Amino acid sequence: MRLVYVSPGPLDAKAVEGLSEFAATWPGEVVAVAPDSGVASPEGVRVVADPAPSAASVRALAPDVVLALHRPEFAWLAPIAPTVFTAEFTRQIRTDQQLLTAHTGQERIRIRLGQLRRERRYRAMAAAAAGLQCNGHAAWDAYAGLNRDALAFRDHRIRRADLTLAGGRDTWTGDRPLRVAFSGRITAVKGPGTVLDVAARLPEVEFVLLGDGDQRAALESRAPGNVRFAGFLPFRDWTAFMRERVDLALLPYPQGDPSCTYYEALGCGVPVVGARNTTWTRLADEEGLGWAERDAEALADRLRTLRPADLDAVRTRALEALTPFEDVAAQRVAHLAAVARGGR
Repeated sequence: MRLVYVSPGPLDAKAVEGLSEFAATWPGEVVAVAPDSGVASPEGVRVVADPAPSAASVRALAPDVVLALHRPEFAWLAPIAPTVFTAEFTRQIRTDQQLLTAHTGQERIRIRLGQLRRERRYRAMAAAAAGLQCNGHAAWDAYAGLNRDALAFRDHRIRRADLTLAGGRDTWTGDRPLRVAFSGRITAVKGPGTVLDVAARLPEVEFVLLGDGDQRAALESRAPGNVRFAGFLPFRDWTAFMRERVDLALLPYPQGDPSCTYYEALGCGVPVVGARNTTWTRLADEEGLGWAERDAEALADRLRTLRPADLDAVRTRALEALTPFEDVAAQRVAHLAAVARGGR
């Protein structure tokens, strides 16, 4: 059997790792179609450089099943081959992301109406696909009921060995300053400015921001003395840093994309405090994987009142609940293989 993945852009490190893991259990050939090979070629995957894939070029690969993101630019795939879309964002999440850059009431109305119109396309794609893989609660609730063969999963790169290492780390005991990390792009959709607002209220806590982005210079210029910026870390360096030097993750993302950073922090044994958005609120309130607060003042109050026993309880719960990366990939591959067999 042949699995063809149509990438929206060059293959980044995360895509390379994911495709390599897919290839380890896929019963046949895995082909990735991308504008170029990107940072590296995934192990066991044939990469086809195609800056403008078409129905003819994908058909020529003779796929048994195609995997692509649940985006309107890939709607043409479902009529030409059994296609599984990966759904991550809902209308609410897409709207919230765009509203972060709106400056006037008219812009906000235009954004909401535009997303309402586009939602018909997203729903039609979900219904037309041979299968749907939904990353997180929100995508599942929005689209799974429209498709005859949907799978729920949580996207991250925490392997079984990472969980073992995290289980052996020490929990903060309160005998030194609490070490808090933000991780993500230093840009509006991730809310790094909120971290500085929290830090200003908690001078006794040490904060570090991991990542880069268009707001970094401006935020560095106004950061209080208990904040430092460490830049981007490759993923394996990041996991070691989180396990060894971080007690708590502060991820005040103002919109609810199903960020893998939530799960990857938890998989390093680091509890999470975040914003009350579409994704994190349910993970915190319903699954007990951390705490969700509305604004900087409430976030600061939460950090101020946390005790070592609180962190230890969340760490234990999260490490028991998290499905390792290898198993998530195997579940997704099994689903794709079943769709391929049914689509013949």
